[in-house]
Amino acid sequence: MSYDIIERSTVPLTKEDFASDQMVRWCPGCGSHAILSSVLNVFPKIGYKKENFCVVSGIGCASRFPYYVNTYGFHGIHGRATPIATGVRVSNRKLSVWVIAGDGDLMAIGGNHFVHTIRRNVDLNILLFNNQIYGLTKGQYSPTTPLGQVTRTSPYGTIENP
Repeated sequence: MSYDIIERSTVPLTKEDFASDQMVRWCPGCGSHAILSSVLNVFPKIGYKKENFCVVSGIGCASRFPYYVNTYGFHGIHGRATPIATGVRVSNRKLSVWVIAGDGDLMAIGGNHFVHTIRRNVDLNILLFNNQIYGLTKGQYSPTTPLGQVTRTSPYGTIENP
């Protein structure tokens, strides 16, 4: 069995090295800003070269993430971030692959893919942005919305447990 060795950076990298030049287009006060800031702080500390990171996303607010980091990235289709990331990881084991997905994308549309990615124990990093709602559709309840929560698509409260 061979173990992958992801190439380390020989020069110190900073948060600014991983920040892209794209304007962040999330709503003011959205928790995604804090997650992006945290990832930009963590990536340099991991110590890999920028070109050894790949960020994969599907559809939804969280899916804008690949545009906001200066690494390789892939913006896929709804619910398919984990199979795409699996393909990236299998094809290039020298990459640190990160899946960025919201609760609707990962737990609903892509729920089956998520379960089988876990079952296969693929070497991925998965960040779930769980805001308990489909944020991009402005209020559709998601699989993680609490029981009884009033949303635009459940005006009398959700009837399912998350």
